[in-house]
Amino acid sequence: MKQNKIVNVALVAVPLVFLAAFSAWAGPDQGAEENVTPAVESSTPEDTIGSAEAAEATGLDIVMDGNSLEAFEQGMEQVKETGTAIEYKSLSGAIEYLLIYDIGAKRNMKTLASRLNGLTGNEIIERVKWRQK
Repeated sequence: MKQNKIVNVALVAVPLVFLAAFSAWAGPDQGAEENVTPAVESSTPEDTIGSAEAAEATGLDIVMDGNSLEAFEQGMEQVKETGTAIEYKSLSGAIEYLLIYDIGAKRNMKTLASRLNGLTGNEIIERVKWRQK
């Protein structure tokens, strides 16, 4: 009986601690999102990735290609090279969070990458912020 209480407390406490830590860690970057241009909604991910706009995108405006794990990792490298350290850290943290808590990803990075295909870094971070509310 006592072990069940400990397990239940741990199952509630661990995600809350992780969520609180991530909120504090990603918190200062909130003001930077106001100046970000939204992604084009009418185009498909393949069209956006191949367009001139995608070539000019930097930081969290880069559209992530989740068709393969290698392409997704290349997108992460582009964010790291063209964005700020805070942007890259926020995106990495959001992906780590989704890898754990996105039930559809089943804690598989390749599956998560395919679920995030066509989203910008800002949209990925927004998914995590939506889950926090």
